[in-house]
Amino acid sequence: MSDVVATVVLLLTLVAVLFLVANWDDWTSPLQDEVAEIPSLAAVQQQQEATGSESLLVLVMDRDGRTGAIVLAAAVDDHPSTVTLIPTLLFELLPGYGYFPLGDAAGFEGPELAQIAVANAFGVRIDRVAVVPSMHLTSLPLLLDIELGEPVIEQGDETSVQVAEQGARNYQPGTVEDLLTLQFESSPVSWLERQAAVWRSLLDAMAADSTLAGQVLADPQSAAALARVAVADPEVSFIPVEPVAVAGGDDGFQLVQADVASFVADRLAHLSLATAERPRVEVLNGNGEILATRAVVEAVVAAGFHVIKTDNAENFEFEETVVISQGRANLDAAEAAAGILGVRMVQLEVAAPSGVVDLSIIVGQDIATLRS
Repeated sequence: MSDVVATVVLLLTLVAVLFLVANWDDWTSPLQDEVAEIPSLAAVQQQQEATGSESLLVLVMDRDGRTGAIVLAAAVDDHPSTVTLIPTLLFELLPGYGYFPLGDAAGFEGPELAQIAVANAFGVRIDRVAVVPSMHLTSLPLLLDIELGEPVIEQGDETSVQVAEQGARNYQPGTVEDLLTLQFESSPVSWLERQAAVWRSLLDAMAADSTLAGQVLADPQSAAALARVAVADPEVSFIPVEPVAVAGGDDGFQLVQADVASFVADRLAHLSLATAERPRVEVLNGNGEILATRAVVEAVVAAGFHVIKTDNAENFEFEETVVISQGRANLDAAEAAAGILGVRMVQLEVAAPSGVVDLSIIVGQDIATLRS
């Protein structure tokens, strides 16, 4: 009888082993994702509870389906809310792609790419992202009184048309959407100022009509967040930027990093992801998988690191992810990043440390990709 029992146990063990082998990849990928995400989620929840804050990134599409306006709306208990205008022509790192205008992010991949790019650029927590589809505002019962500092002109093939006048005027919903999302013949700076005027009017309308935020945003949580911002005396302002000339393309903006740090400390401290200067990080694809770096970027950004480069490693043969401290001074940051990612291998570069980044992360085959 004992031989029969032993045989049964052996067979069951063999079946279990075969089952584990067959399903190992399916199980380990979600587990690896959880290792990277749990510390970040815990930090987000703690910050939300401690400050009573929430944040929402809103992307408004223009008549051609491109991102025409980006704002970061934030609310915090017992303080005025903030609405920060972000130029669509702001050149920033889109993780996995390189430096492009933020307005291109949704076209590359979707609104989540814009969310992580803005969080990384400013070092702030973004709880959710919402999209206002193209032509959606035109369907709403909007008649907004908007005060503009200069007339708005649309240049046609042969003639030009005045879209809006200088001063305060009432505008129908279709014109409201165009004033917000299209540059027309205005300079990039004038366009931002016009966007601010439209947002102020739109937020006033939301404060007066509790249902309007729900008409603008389909997601109930996002609509509730925007409504909370609208009724809390919102301050509309611009993220600190400066013009930059782009070879072979339209002029755009770049961040003034020192001013951004002061801006975040003054107005968005309740969303700040770090209390000190953020360590600079490069994340390199060492396994050859598409979007291999994304989960790592999201995890370290949420933990207060600043990713300034994503690229391919020297080869795609890395079985294990490696965190490299660029000099002894950055060893603590490297070990912290390794702990966040559940990575056991930390190397120290002392012979020729980088002067551009503080640590390097080479993503190996042990880290799941977004498409695993």
